[in-house]
Amino acid sequence: MKRAFTPARKGASSDDIILASHSSTPEAFKTIAGTLVGLMAAQQPPVSDRDPVGVHQMRIALRRMRAAISIFADLVHGPETERLKSEMKWLTGRLGPARDLHLMDLKLRDISDVGSAAFRNRVAADRISAFDAASRTVVSKRFGKLLDDLQSWIDAGEFAQASHDVPESAKKFARHVLSHRADRLIRKLDRLDQLDDEQRHRVRIAAKKLYYAAGFFQSLFTGPHSGKRLARFRKQLKKLLDALGALNDAAVQRELASRPANQPRRTTKADATAAQDLAAADDEAARKQMKAAVKAATKLADSPLFAD
Repeated sequence: MKRAFTPARKGASSDDIILASHSSTPEAFKTIAGTLVGLMAAQQPPVSDRDPVGVHQMRIALRRMRAAISIFADLVHGPETERLKSEMKWLTGRLGPARDLHLMDLKLRDISDVGSAAFRNRVAADRISAFDAASRTVVSKRFGKLLDDLQSWIDAGEFAQASHDVPESAKKFARHVLSHRADRLIRKLDRLDQLDDEQRHRVRIAAKKLYYAAGFFQSLFTGPHSGKRLARFRKQLKKLLDALGALNDAAVQRELASRPANQPRRTTKADATAAQDLAAADDEAARKQMKAAVKAATKLADSPLFAD
């Protein structure tokens, strides 16, 4: 039976989640998770139509859903949670190549002197194949079952039998989560410019989870100081993520150039040359993005989350 998923409010940003001021922690999770499942479902038609924006938005909704489960882990842990996490990881893996190859194709169109004609044709063909795979995925029974199972899990609310370690008040829970994760992230930002691609990617994941958490809980903090400070902190966090995201995209594109996506064939000389050319083309942009990331990291460290 097809379920009716919670729709995003008309005119609302996909970032908007409004929690009642006196929400309990289980109620907050149900509101957040229900909204995100609705956002995932809303992107099924555009992904089916091979729309790059739809793929991107569904991936964001998926990442936010997985982040919510991580943030509320003490509340929602259990076998069904683990199974659903595994299914969402499968879906993420099916959508990722389409997004990555789309960005790669756009970059090659902007940089005319990178890659041979054969290399460019290979990227274009891989992009089409990846979008075909994404389209087939979201019309599959497995995808439909995942959405139904997520909504059933949320509706059942068995996680409401909360651990004693989880505060009943959503606002108290949010304050603890945000402060704890912010402290951990700021420690990881030390010597950001000395990290390699993989280390920087792990920092980006931590920053993204904190950014999503701030978005989940921002409506709970409406005081004249705490609301403004949280909004300011989130704005700086977005600047950090933009810079780290650009650096990560460049690293992924170099990897795609040197290793044909989802193909059993060996890397060719043209692939290796294209990877080197992309790295050279990215050098100046990478220096600017790293400078922006370090600046944002410094401002984050000087931006206390709460004042009241």
